Amino acid sequence: MGCFRDRAVAMSVGGKRVCMLTGASGRLGSLFCRLYGHRYEIVAVSNTQVVLPPPCMSWHVDPLEPDVRWPAKGHRFATIQADVTDRGQVPRVVDFALASFGRVDLVVNAAAIVRCAPLLGTQLNMGDVSRMLDLNAVVPLRLALDLAKKFWQSRAAENAGMNRNIVNVSSTSGAYVFPGLGQGGYSASKAALNMLTCHMGEEFSALGIRVNSVAPDTFPERVTTEGVCAAIAR
Repeated sequence: MGCFRDRAVAMSVGGKRVCMLTGASGRLGSLFCRLYGHRYEIVAVSNTQVVLPPPCMSWHVDPLEPDVRWPAKGHRFATIQADVTDRGQVPRVVDFALASFGRVDLVVNAAAIVRCAPLLGTQLNMGDVSRMLDLNAVVPLRLALDLAKKFWQSRAAENAGMNRNIVNVSSTSGAYVFPGLGQGGYSASKAALNMLTCHMGEEFSALGIRVNSVAPDTFPERVTTEGVCAAIAR
């Protein structure tokens, strides 16, 4: 932990925030990287698919030749493949993020499993229910606790000053019952995430860390994926 602390102190507070993003290869995660990759140094965490660096979103423009522009330098993007439902992989992901950038300022938990089946139907797989509860609710807590232990724990003033925070991506399914969609297991996992977010917000405030959730409706069918990304960034 000492090497992480030394590197963090050496880094400029005025630099880009470091964002650790789970589910980086999914619809939401990949678009977030493309839209906001210029704003953050990103640690992209994915399970099976390789995540490619987003295209450059920032350019330098010569005021004397406004039609001439070239990509801005300095963007950094690190990727790691890991099954974060494996408890042994969570410390590896956190260690990788800290070794890559020296700090983590923002965690976006966008990784999720969606499996729908009526509770009384023959298609219900209890293994799927357990996996949804684990990845959708428990994994964000595991990541936050490991990061707190290794980096945030003794930095309350610095954390608050750098506006460090966690954004958990939830769903309206965690607050409402949508009949006939077989969302019992998925809804339970998001409801659990909502309550964990509330308790994390209360307890992590002692570390100067804000914790919030974004609970969109179905995207891109009912709300745009761009709108969800914008809500996370806000």
